Amino acid sequence: MAEEQPPEDYSCYFKASNLETEILPISSSIDELLLRMEEFENLLELVKEESSVAVQQNIPKIAAMKPEFDSLCDRLDALERFVTMVSKNLDTVERQVQIAEEELDIPDKTINVLLKSLNIFGKPKPAERQTNRNANGMYEPAKVFKTEDYFGAAKNQEEASSSCSSSSSSGLDNSEEAKTLSETQ
Repeated sequence: MAEEQPPEDYSCYFKASNLETEILPISSSIDELLLRMEEFENLLELVKEESSVAVQQNIPKIAAMKPEFDSLCDRLDALERFVTMVSKNLDTVERQVQIAEEELDIPDKTINVLLKSLNIFGKPKPAERQTNRNANGMYEPAKVFKTEDYFGAAKNQEEASSSCSSSSSSGLDNSEEAKTLSETQ
């Protein structure tokens, strides 16, 4: 077994070492850690207070804005339907203009038209051409929307006529789309 050292030896050790220089850095580190923990605790309290403010004040404000947001979404949906309808109408009119240009032999200034007219590649021209005319030979224009249905004085006239009569159609026609657009605006 190891020899037991008398307590006097230990006391000499403590006297010989400078405890203050060894303990002082540890003590200052502990004080700094306590200070940081206190700052963190204060910061945590601030976050709790702000989150309670958000829950108590901001969330009800956001919830109160939901009807306005829903209304905005409805208006955007109506606008999207309107743009889609205008795009379809534009495609129809462009197709009719193209057919009319072909019927009247109005030259298009592209190389494709030149090549088609020269018939270089030996492709036969189509025997039956498309036409904008009906069976009686009369021009039949494409049915497109009327801006009065969607904008300006037509809104007031439509509101008056819609309150007097009711229509029973399954899909949305131009007047129903106009009503939807005018309600959302």
